[in-house]
Amino acid sequence: MAHPSDREPATPGTPRHRTGSAMAFGNLLILVVVYAALMIVLALNLSQDVFVPLFAEGGPFESLTIGFWLLLAALCFTLPGLPRRPWDSGIVALLAAAREADLHKAFTDMSVLKTSYYLKSAAPPFEKLIAALVTLPALALVIYVLVAGARFIRRTGAWRLDWGRTTLLAMGLLVASKMLDRVEAVTADWFGLHFSPLAHNFIAAFEEGVECLLPVLFIAALLQYQYLHLAGENGNEARGAGTR
Repeated sequence: MAHPSDREPATPGTPRHRTGSAMAFGNLLILVVVYAALMIVLALNLSQDVFVPLFAEGGPFESLTIGFWLLLAALCFTLPGLPRRPWDSGIVALLAAAREADLHKAFTDMSVLKTSYYLKSAAPPFEKLIAALVTLPALALVIYVLVAGARFIRRTGAWRLDWGRTTLLAMGLLVASKMLDRVEAVTADWFGLHFSPLAHNFIAAFEEGVECLLPVLFIAALLQYQYLHLAGENGNEARGAGTR
């Protein structure tokens, strides 16, 4: 989850399109395609006795997702070589880990992220007030980080860089995962349509699979951003040494 900075991560002497052979966006995109193919294979071939606990709430994929978000937060707080410490992105990563751990509904009868909790539930008004005082700033911070990151990428032309492309890919998959999360409920409530078990498996595999992939992509973007900035600093040092 690369954070906006007032300085360009690359200098004129730094290659601007490639981060490095291992971390190049093209290689990362291939890994994402392979990962998607793996989700298809799992959805098609696993029995329900294996598939359901694997992709269930609290299952292995969700546990990995929480771990990856916590790792991203730790990198935001400690990764050296960044032009500016992305504290707010680290906090958002912690919020995402809390969301995956279901803390948004651990202390109330229903999720504090749903408007129906505030408008229709029988929860005490004071409880709703406390929940709103926690939830609204958290949502505002998430929106700020996403919007600021997108604006920074547009303003600096970072879509031409590996870290910018990786960040945009992650943002696109974030939107896709939220749509997948609601598609079955919406089609059932609005149109009375119900998905077949196989279609349900595809949706569940891609929803949980994408949610697990998101923090990994943001970690990759952060490492790509670090590499580009450090490469720029090293290039400046080398050019400075050559003029002495």
